[in-house]
Amino acid sequence: MPFRCFLMAWISAWAVVVFLPSAMLAYAGISPSAAAMGAGLHHLPASSWKVADDVGPAVKLMMGGILLIGFLCLIRIRHVRYPAAVLIGLVTVAATAALIPASLSRGFASALTGARFDWTTTPIYAIGGICAGLTFVASFSRCRRREARR
Repeated sequence: MPFRCFLMAWISAWAVVVFLPSAMLAYAGISPSAAAMGAGLHHLPASSWKVADDVGPAVKLMMGGILLIGFLCLIRIRHVRYPAAVLIGLVTVAATAALIPASLSRGFASALTGARFDWTTTPIYAIGGICAGLTFVASFSRCRRREARR
């Protein structure tokens, strides 16, 4: 396994699992800080950055750690396929929402809406997890193909 390919794919997936739901929450105006900035496409870059910044560091580290462990296992068993990676992304989001205390989850799940699995935010986080898994496989596969051509 080329370490460079794994590292780039993991960081890409980690960024997607943090910033995609943040952009969706900002666009929908669900986050109070994004709503204060104003909803709409012209405020989206700044408001999505603000929403992602509001998410506690413990949440970001926990998501990154779960993704790292899951993707390392995926690479280790040599089964880098989309369904398995999507499952890892979904497990990452669900485990983080279920296990992180509200005091550490600032701006995420229970700290944002008052409920761990709220009907409005859970699908948004799930989409982020799904896209993180897809991003990992696509990035890793592309890098491996480039490495094979060299």
